[in-house]
Amino acid sequence: MPHSAHPEGHDIWDFSLSPFEHFPTLIWRAGTDARCSYFNQTWLDFTGRSLDQEVGDGWTHGVHPEDFDRCVGTYLEHFAVRTPFEMEYRLRRRDGQYRWIIDTGRPLYDKAGEFAGYIGSCLDITDRRNTEAELRERENRLSTLLASMGEGVVMRDAQGMLLLHNSSAEQILGLSAKAMQGWDVHGGLLTYLNEDGEPIPPDQIPAMQVIATGQPRAGLLGLDRRDGRRRWLWTNSIPLFDDNDATTPCGVVTTIADITARREDEEQLRLALTVFRNSVEAIIVTDAQERILSVNRAFSEVTGYSAEDAIGKTPRMLQSGHHGPDFYAAMWRDIQEHGFWQGEVYDRRKNGTLYPSALSISVVRDKLERITHYVAVFSDITERKASEARIAYLAQHDPLTGLPNRALLQDRLDQALASAVRHNSRIALLFLDLDRFKTINDSLGHMTGDRLLQGVALRLSACTRETDTISRQGGDEFLIVLTDVEGPDDAARVAEKILDQLRPPFDIDGQQLATSFSIGIALYPEDGSCADSLMKNADTAMYHAKECGRNTYRFFDELMNVNALERLHMENALRQALEQQEFSLYYQPQVSLASGRIIGVEALLRWFSGALGGVSPASFIPLAEECGLIVPIGRWVLHQACRQAVLWQEQGFEPIPVAVNLSALQFRRADMVATVREALEASGLAPRWLELELTESLLMQSGTEVERTLAGLKALGVRMSIDDFGTGYSSLAYLKRFPVDCLKIDQSFVRDLIDDPDDAAIVRAVIQLGRSLRLEVIAEGTETPEQLDVLRAEGCFAAQGFVFSPPLPAEALNDLLRIGVLPGSLIISD
Repeated sequence: MPHSAHPEGHDIWDFSLSPFEHFPTLIWRAGTDARCSYFNQTWLDFTGRSLDQEVGDGWTHGVHPEDFDRCVGTYLEHFAVRTPFEMEYRLRRRDGQYRWIIDTGRPLYDKAGEFAGYIGSCLDITDRRNTEAELRERENRLSTLLASMGEGVVMRDAQGMLLLHNSSAEQILGLSAKAMQGWDVHGGLLTYLNEDGEPIPPDQIPAMQVIATGQPRAGLLGLDRRDGRRRWLWTNSIPLFDDNDATTPCGVVTTIADITARREDEEQLRLALTVFRNSVEAIIVTDAQERILSVNRAFSEVTGYSAEDAIGKTPRMLQSGHHGPDFYAAMWRDIQEHGFWQGEVYDRRKNGTLYPSALSISVVRDKLERITHYVAVFSDITERKASEARIAYLAQHDPLTGLPNRALLQDRLDQALASAVRHNSRIALLFLDLDRFKTINDSLGHMTGDRLLQGVALRLSACTRETDTISRQGGDEFLIVLTDVEGPDDAARVAEKILDQLRPPFDIDGQQLATSFSIGIALYPEDGSCADSLMKNADTAMYHAKECGRNTYRFFDELMNVNALERLHMENALRQALEQQEFSLYYQPQVSLASGRIIGVEALLRWFSGALGGVSPASFIPLAEECGLIVPIGRWVLHQACRQAVLWQEQGFEPIPVAVNLSALQFRRADMVATVREALEASGLAPRWLELELTESLLMQSGTEVERTLAGLKALGVRMSIDDFGTGYSSLAYLKRFPVDCLKIDQSFVRDLIDDPDDAAIVRAVIQLGRSLRLEVIAEGTETPEQLDVLRAEGCFAAQGFVFSPPLPAEALNDLLRIGVLPGSLIISD
């Protein structure tokens, strides 16, 4: 004991040691030289040695060799500095076993305060050490167990503070060990979710619910980790209780298992099951022996067999007999070699009907690559097959007439040429173009035109053999390939038969429509050795047939190519004529038969080409119609005529109407109301001095657009007349609907007025019709005084033609306008 701890005058050696002899503890005493001089009886009983054997350094013989150096060293170190010590070491017991003791030594001082040695006591702590070792072992095993568990383990106290966790919990929760130290469940490290993925507060998670209720709880818990990943956990929480309180939990232990992958697999499985059940394609699942295990609803809808009908049977129940054994042998060979087969088969429904099916069969194998299942997916492709056939048909046939189209015709023609080369035979190619179809189409509408084309196609089919090919190329053009013809006469007979077939009119919705063909014929090998040359030459011959009056046929000869080339040159020159200012207007007077006065003029287009010279209107105007140039040319004519009418008025001549012809194409493609308004405004001409001449076929066009346009033109204040009256296809009822001011009798009727009673009757009827409807009637193409006399006698209002004046340039017409009167006796001669 420290010196200061002993009262003055007291000597600790002045008492007997006999009371220590039988203390339950082992007592020893040492002097100042560190040699032990006393051991109590309990020590001696423990070691089984005598006092003489133990005193001095004898006691150290009982110390375990592994502890000797440490024990003696500690003992001497403390003696040297005279400080208390406590140490544990193993001491041999009398039975030879070593026991763990705890040895406590204290320094002693005499009453003078001088160091007098040490006294110590020892306790046997072997049982305690064993217990501690066992506890440590248990703790180590528990730590090892927790560390090795795949499941996470989390222990919290009653307030939700983390007490213990394992490494699996760190990995599952996505948190480091440092982040989890002292982690409060309410700290916001994680976002918790219910089964629907909705966030929930921490006090609603299973662990905290266990704290609140004291009852174990297991369930699904979702969480959004700090790294942004969402995980799904299966948790099992158990409450912890104090020994003194079995009702109020003092904590909770939760095991957590990451079931995200399992949940996703379940979702995928659920999705796959939904797809299987609701797939529009039929699905069969069989085992390795091809016995049907499962079918979906689409299977029953396609085949008519219910699931009960099919399960346990094999897919051979669907075989139709359409395919032979070789087909199925090849199928199964592919399945076994490649694990997959896809193709089309014909199967049989429960009611016995056959249907085409798009089928795929896949093999399912286990981890050892053994076949466990077959999966067949198929669908009824009856409608698809029909659609494909329809598409294939439409790809090679004209949808309107059902005839082969351009592509199929080319293929048939190539085959016919190849056959002709092999067999040294001949073929003929007929190029057919409907005469005046554009007029019918423009006048009566495209619906009527389509009906006419369909009727024409039917009649053509009656004119050829099965080995021949009739094709519609588009519009009103047809091609016919005649195979194995002996010579031109065979082709001519077919052409004549076609013309005869088209001679009777077609009845289209009660209207009698007449048409004809212009036919060009080219022969192989005389007129070409390939498809392109035959088509080109037959086309050229067709145009020659048109030039010869239509409703006829012509064979190709080389001179026609020359004419076609001239036509091409004319078209190219026509496209440049407006830019090069090669057009001009001539004017022909219209004369009152009662007074002889000039009551109007008709503007007539003339073309003087720098390359071709003067070109007849009969040549270039139809060409302008075909290539669409009539629209810009017609606009130029309208503007030029209006400017000339204003110029004449400015020169002091009495105002008279200027008549301008409008083509059907111009009327259909351009905004005529806007075009006429623009010409009037640009020139300053009053609308009443402009007369628009419309063909009868143009006025016969059906639909509200025509009536609306005519009403718009009339609202401008212009005059309107019907040109070539009497050559149309329909009734005269339109005269009551349209705001017409004048009828112009076509010159074809006036020309033979004297010699042909029928023409005379037509002229008389038109004049009377005009008078009845209070319309002016003008006779075109009046060339002789005799014609003039008849017209005047019938009461015709006016006439125009060479009997008065040919068409003249504007400057040349000034003298006639200045006179103002052209009596019938003034006949312009050459």
